[in-house]
Amino acid sequence: MTKISKIYHTKSAPVLSFEIFPPKKETDIELLYQTLDEVNPKKLGVDYISVTYGAGGSGDNTRTRDLAQYIQMHFGVTALHHLTGVNQTPERLRDILSKIEQAGIENILALRGDLADKTYVNVNYPYAKDLIYGIKQFSGFNVGAAIYPEGHIDNPITGISMAGIKEKIASGADFLMSQFFFENDVYYNMQEALKNNYIKVPVSAGVLPIISKAQAERMAHMIGSPLPARLVKIVHKYEDNPEDLKKAGIDYALEQIQDLLNHGVDGIHLYAMNQPSVLKNMLPIINQEIKTKCFVEDGIIDHA
Repeated sequence: MTKISKIYHTKSAPVLSFEIFPPKKETDIELLYQTLDEVNPKKLGVDYISVTYGAGGSGDNTRTRDLAQYIQMHFGVTALHHLTGVNQTPERLRDILSKIEQAGIENILALRGDLADKTYVNVNYPYAKDLIYGIKQFSGFNVGAAIYPEGHIDNPITGISMAGIKEKIASGADFLMSQFFFENDVYYNMQEALKNNYIKVPVSAGVLPIISKAQAERMAHMIGSPLPARLVKIVHKYEDNPEDLKKAGIDYALEQIQDLLNHGVDGIHLYAMNQPSVLKNMLPIINQEIKTKCFVEDGIIDHA
């Protein structure tokens, strides 16, 4: 498979990726495999698929590794294996990385992880930058890191932390993926800040379609800021009609993506949440938008 930073640097169009998580139930994993078969990610121009890592980022990573390996072998699409610093020791990290490498996986998203449980600790790798550095000492993994356009919820200072991003890059981060956001101006402000700080590492814009009222409330808490008024109106308007809310949420996210592509983002990262309707309804449209944009810029299509 291909190292993700190489995809960013060699692809003429924006990079397309999406995130899934390994289900706990065997029946759910079979449903996910079926959905991926129906979607056919390679045919739809998906460059890589990221696979999350355990509840709170602390659990056994076997399911993450198995799913990432399956994606690469069955679909021929590069997988991005999530890994956190929670409950890690240098010895355990070396063992995990060795198994990931043996599975043919070359790309890791390094995260601090959530300390939601009192049994979770991150003494050895307290921050993502520490885990990135630890991974880079092991082998030639391509390492991605998270970037938070509105600031991390655990940081009392709002807005993007340039110091934190510079530390991640200095530790060896090869590319960045943004937390989801619901107002594109937030992302464009972040882009400008990166430019002003001479940071040229590729960044994918994370987009999450809101498909239920409960999800909307949960995600607003995760980013630590209220949802935009327009999105709140959509949630309230369709809160008693789940299917219409799902459609309206997907349409809102697609508008975000079209505008992001028009502003020249490096990539689009779709937080799919294992939702078949999100993958089936959004990926074909995003792929077509990317193709059209690429053709227009190359002068192949002229709408004038």
